Amino acid sequence: MHDGLLYAAGSLGIVISLIHGYLGEKLVVGPSKAPTLRAKRVMRAIMFLSALYWFAAGALLLATPDFLAPSQRALAVIVAAFLFATGSLSNLWATRGGHIGWALLAFATGLAVAGA
Repeated sequence: MHDGLLYAAGSLGIVISLIHGYLGEKLVVGPSKAPTLRAKRVMRAIMFLSALYWFAAGALLLATPDFLAPSQRALAVIVAAFLFATGSLSNLWATRGGHIGWALLAFATGLAVAGA
């Protein structure tokens, strides 16, 4: 296992999540003209759940080299890579490649898999 790649993937996942959460609130949810307060809450939940998942995946990858046994490491990488990859693919599909998020998450996926 290449610990440096796992550290890089985990750090990138956390940075992506923090930027996504901040900019999502500032540029999308905050200024939105949602028809109801409930609709705005749903938008906020969708925006922040994805950021939370990427943060958790990043933290998992950061902890993997130091705290998990080899048999557990593979599962941790699979889970984190799955979260990053599904985020990347759905972003690619939804924006037709017009948003940098898909490429950053794809890169984090690649780092995680390469570090396995």
